[in-house]
Amino acid sequence: MANIAKTSTHAGHTIRLKIAGQEVGRAQSFDGRTSFGQEAQYEIGSIMPQEHTPLRYEGTVSFDKFKIRKKALADIGLASLGVGILKMNVIDIEISDKFTGDIVEVYRGCALQEYSRNYRANAISGENATWAYLSCDNGTVEDLPTATEYQNLLN
Repeated sequence: MANIAKTSTHAGHTIRLKIAGQEVGRAQSFDGRTSFGQEAQYEIGSIMPQEHTPLRYEGTVSFDKFKIRKKALADIGLASLGVGILKMNVIDIEISDKFTGDIVEVYRGCALQEYSRNYRANAISGENATWAYLSCDNGTVEDLPTATEYQNLLN
């Protein structure tokens, strides 16, 4: 039988999630998405694209969790039920390896985009929040390439 601390794959039980520096427990799922706005480039006389160019960077993260009394996302200042959104700051969301402590991903400059709650008969209540983020990295902020590095990327 494999030792969980020595496995190379991540599973839900190997992840620690921090939002704005606070560890958040009882999360059901966390989904990060990045879009690069790829647009096809065409030549006159051809219907086939010749290349794709990234035109914009957009990212979102969604987080589902059980709704805990007095510790819901809105209660701890990580979500808003209304006009409070105007007073909210951007936050960072960090995912780290529970066993090694290594940072897996950091979503920086997250701004709340959507917050929902659900209540059902005979079921645990839940909440979901989606944030738009400015950048994502693995713990080291990526520097933009210099002009020379950019030219080398193009060649």
